[in-house]
Order: sequence, then structure tokens, then C-alpha cells
Amino acid sequence: MQENEWAGMDEWARLAATLKFVKGYDARDVEELVRLIGAQKAGARVIERIEQKLADNNIGHLPTKLPTDSTRRVLLYSKEHVGLGYVLSLIHQLAIQDPADGENATVNQLESLLNSISALSRATARSESRG
Repeated sequence: MQENEWAGMDEWARLAATLKFVKGYDARDVEELVRLIGAQKAGARVIERIEQKLADNNIGHLPTKLPTDSTRRVLLYSKEHVGLGYVLSLIHQLAIQDPADGENATVNQLESLLNSISALSRATARSESRG
């Protein structure tokens, strides 16, 4: 990302870009998000505005409903990140999915990704024990 592109972004777009291009996720205090939206206290309406801003910028969050307690930390993730951000997005989809939905695609995608991560971890452990 070019420096001049960064300068033209608002704070929410910068947060989205940071999540997307760094590691895909980050834990933040609710208080920080409250300040970012321009409020002083995390009431229900402020939380709704924050959740909308996050959604507008393709940023997911866990828990699925942000708390109104400013001291709580939440996990933010980029829905556009190809690594862990994507894994977190799938987990979030499953967490809010209606159990009556007969869709297995999300579970299958998540299982495939987790199997790949697990295989990579085992391969790394084996190569470290040899070396």
C-alpha cells in the first residue's frame, strides 16, 4: 500500500487495511473503538454504530455482539485476509448460523483449513526435531 493511499483513508479504513495486510486479526479494547467512533461512552446505540462501521469496512468481530463494557477486549479480523482472518470469518459464520440451515459448506471449508494448519504444524515440529 502506497503512503499517499494511507493518507487519504479515514481511521476505519486504516484499521481495515492494518488488519488485512498485517496478520488478519488483532485484539482491541472496546474503549478504543468507542473513541474511534467519536463517542465517550459505550452505550447500545454507540455499539450499534461501531458494529455498522466495522461491517462497512469488512471487519468482523468476536464476540459476535460487542459488549458495552469499555474495559472488555474484542477480537477484530479482516474478512478479506486470506489466512487467519478468513478462518476467523468462517468460525464467526458458524457461530451465528441457524442450526436448521442444512448447509455444510462452511463446516467443510473450516475443516479443510484447520487440517492444513494442523499438517503444517506437524511438519514444522518434525523438521525442528530433526534439525
